[in-house]
Amino acid sequence: MTRRPIPAVVAATLVLCLATPVAANNGLNLIGFGAESITMGGADLAVARDTSALNTNPAGLMRIADRQMDMHHTVAHALDVRHRDGFGNDAEVSNRNILLGSLGYARRLPDRPVTVGIGLFAQGGAGNDFRNLTTAFGTEDELSAAFRIAKLTTGLAWQATPTVALGGSVSLFYADLNQRIFPDTSVHEGGAPEEGFFGYALRDMDVLTPGFKLGAMITPSERVSLGLAYTSGVDLSMNGGTLTSDFSALGLGKVTYRDVRATGTDLPRELGVGVAFRPTPRLLTAAELNWLDWSKAVKRTTLTAAAPDDPDAPPVLAAESDMNWRDQYVIALGMAYDWSDKLILRAGYNYGRNPVPEQHMNPLLAAIARHTYTLGLGYRLAGRWRIDGGLEYVGREKVRFTNPELPFGPDAVAVHEVLAFHMMLVYR
Repeated sequence: MTRRPIPAVVAATLVLCLATPVAANNGLNLIGFGAESITMGGADLAVARDTSALNTNPAGLMRIADRQMDMHHTVAHALDVRHRDGFGNDAEVSNRNILLGSLGYARRLPDRPVTVGIGLFAQGGAGNDFRNLTTAFGTEDELSAAFRIAKLTTGLAWQATPTVALGGSVSLFYADLNQRIFPDTSVHEGGAPEEGFFGYALRDMDVLTPGFKLGAMITPSERVSLGLAYTSGVDLSMNGGTLTSDFSALGLGKVTYRDVRATGTDLPRELGVGVAFRPTPRLLTAAELNWLDWSKAVKRTTLTAAAPDDPDAPPVLAAESDMNWRDQYVIALGMAYDWSDKLILRAGYNYGRNPVPEQHMNPLLAAIARHTYTLGLGYRLAGRWRIDGGLEYVGREKVRFTNPELPFGPDAVAVHEVLAFHMMLVYR
């Protein structure tokens, strides 16, 4: 049997990691990484044992005995993701299907208590696309955003003692943003230009920035293991794109600004602790508690644009918006049962406190999911291959909000309900 995966499968995974919209369940983050992690509800800190340990608990790389490659693919479907407001809108998202992927490889160094690995992961993000909305200004227009976060990660684990493994990983994050806020709507009834409304399209904003993760795994017996992980915060301030604003109401048409900067939507510091316990040789149970520092990561967003292509246009555009997200506490529970020598059954539950205050809700960044339920299985194929799969159901959430900074009026509604299918090929 060949020692290398089919090139087309690897290429497809790379495309999904780098170029696909992302939906997340723990704020802007996914609940887990890899099919086993996700189908056990994200309770992975004390369980990590595949290449996704790079992104959960790097110390878990020590559980890879020789070499391993994992290719993880996800298809998420919006069962009911919609926006309602007082202008007669009750619109479902048009981007109902979302594709995700990850790819990892790890190897134990010969005759050394060290395992090294590298991986490419779809980390998280947000984005909805609502078409043909009736605006507060009497027009019909589009409201959409695609905020995507991927990362290239390398790391290692060291078996410090027979019962303690330590690990760390360093990541290069790539994030990009495209946004359309009623781009064909332009309203001005006299007075200063800032007293009107001028829709805009934001294109090709991006950033490349580092981050790191540290982890430990303690295994005092064959039945019990403890996991601990710390993740650094990541500054996702973006630039390099363009902003095109509709100044038709001022007689200028659409004006493009070339010097654009967006700040204030970052990834948080994280601290998590988990425990795994085997009450019987066939049954594995896991529990985990995580803290995500969203109150520092998403506090106030700013968008500035300069260098317009029309000298008669305002020389600088600036907008600020309070977000004031709350810290999030996530509880994850999971189990895995060896039904036979080849078949493994898995289930999990993940609860994450909604970090978004109602008065700062934005339908394009509605990270309101709280309850996630998962089911999965793993099957050992002939030779060195295993296939893992499962379902992830993000329970329906409905939030009524009034955000005075956005033109949606009082008592707008955000609804979120998603179903995802996961599949991972494992080669040992």
